Amino acid sequence: MILIALILAGCSPLSDVSKEKGLKVSFAKELQLSNLIHHLKVLSADNMAGRRFSSPESNIAQTYIVSELVSSGVHPFQGKYRHSFTHKTYPKPLKGSNIVGFVKGSKFPEQYIVLSAHYDHLGTKGSKIYNGADDNASGTATVLAFANAIAMKPLQHSIIFLFSDGEEVNLLGTKAFVKQQAELLPQIKLNINLDMIAGSVSTRKLHYIEGRLHTILPNAREHMSALSNKAPMNIKRGFKEDNFIGSRNYKNASDHGVFNRLKIPFIYFGVGEHKNYHTTHDDFEHVNKPFFVKASQSIFSYLVSFDMSI
Repeated sequence: MILIALILAGCSPLSDVSKEKGLKVSFAKELQLSNLIHHLKVLSADNMAGRRFSSPESNIAQTYIVSELVSSGVHPFQGKYRHSFTHKTYPKPLKGSNIVGFVKGSKFPEQYIVLSAHYDHLGTKGSKIYNGADDNASGTATVLAFANAIAMKPLQHSIIFLFSDGEEVNLLGTKAFVKQQAELLPQIKLNINLDMIAGSVSTRKLHYIEGRLHTILPNAREHMSALSNKAPMNIKRGFKEDNFIGSRNYKNASDHGVFNRLKIPFIYFGVGEHKNYHTTHDDFEHVNKPFFVKASQSIFSYLVSFDMSI
């Protein structure tokens, strides 16, 4: 267990970062890093068989996520953890299930920050298992660790922990979530989406992109830059010019894209595509574990800073 000391910029605009007094926020028993690595290992194990959408192994992953939320004291969202939806496809409809937890905010209980990470992956092809350790057991493990920490010490805003299903099938789970929660959407202040934050053994840099942050925080870009400069790792805004790599538009490439299209402010953290992406080599042995730990710690500092500032 490691105590995380989060050095955050103050809540006032960051016009002169050098003159800002850092606000140190410490929580006891926060991000239990042993649990973080354990979650990653369990979710990317062979018995999960790649967590394919609407598969028996998907149900195993769902059960694990729910059990960890229960043990952490995270409440079910709107009275239940499993929020099911149907994908109409031939020859029969397929059923998916988002797992959603909730911790009520201490100051703004009716305003929400959604932390999202998809738990599904590609499944198997013949005898080959696509374990999806980076994509996206890494994001799922981190949101589970965040849920544990926040349940012990709630933030100012209410936090929705969205473990989405069917991201690999055209973002099905998050589309279902926003449809089911249409009345709640005006109260969602921010989506922070985690998708692929462990990389490969050669990964050295975490990336982020953001949208519409200026609508909830003046000088948001400077705020993000200040947080990046204080992070214990190399964090860079953007992936490539205009956020494209080949034909990939990173503003819509993962679950944050659904919030983006609804004009809800978002931050997306990821490492981008790498040599193990969507291959059988994306397993627990081949992710960059020290990088993953630092990435999780850094993202947590962004979360707490925005919770205090917006």
